[in-house]
Amino acid sequence: MKEITRIPLEGLHNTRDLGGFETADGRKIRPRRLIRSGQLSGMTEKDKQVLTEDYGLRTDVDFRTGQERTEAPDPRLPGVAYVENPILSDQAIGITREKDSEEDMMKLLVQQMSTSEKAAEEYMAGLYRNLVMDPFSRQQYRKFFGILLDQKEGAVLWHCSAGKDRVGVGTALLLSALGVPRETILADYMMVNTFTAEVVESRLEELNERLQNPQLIDCLRELMQVQESYLISVFQAIEDGYGTMDSFLEKEMGLCAEKREQLREMYLEG
Repeated sequence: MKEITRIPLEGLHNTRDLGGFETADGRKIRPRRLIRSGQLSGMTEKDKQVLTEDYGLRTDVDFRTGQERTEAPDPRLPGVAYVENPILSDQAIGITREKDSEEDMMKLLVQQMSTSEKAAEEYMAGLYRNLVMDPFSRQQYRKFFGILLDQKEGAVLWHCSAGKDRVGVGTALLLSALGVPRETILADYMMVNTFTAEVVESRLEELNERLQNPQLIDCLRELMQVQESYLISVFQAIEDGYGTMDSFLEKEMGLCAEKREQLREMYLEG
């Protein structure tokens, strides 16, 4: 398995080129074609240059809700098409970085902590399952695959707020469609914790000063980081509902054998 690294950007911490990931049949994802990321509002002028010139970015797919886009809009980049493709409706809470949602999460965790030591893990696993079981979310991920199939040249970047939940599930579906082994998919997913550690701990320090509740801070850390069990719950939900990932990709993502082969021809080499 190739070393998983981030694109060295000044203002973005969780932006990665999936190029080089190997599939089960020995092919590899083409470099500078598929880029996952957290939100882009912190990018510097140099970051813009790196993404557009060095990585050939041509399409920016925004998975965030309308409220999130309003609070931290994407910078417009020269030669890059911007596509709004929210995975959650504006009413959905819990996975976003919206202030109201964060407060709701805290209240919910306070209620749950007295009955479950794994409140945060159970909460997140439920949210992850909803990302592939909710009709709206499935529809939006299906649109994402349509965007990928329309991308004739250059790189596609997709992002949410932290680049871990909505992007994590979308990336897992894409890598599955390309034939990347689950071990690699999980390893890529877990790198979120490495790349966002500094930002997460800084945020938790701020919250701890306000909340003065170590147990709650531990729960919030679980919400802001990832665990393998979150993504495994997605695979399990798909297999319980559809039998196999291939069946889910065909029925819900619109990836018949022909389109899946087209996707692989576009994004794989070797």
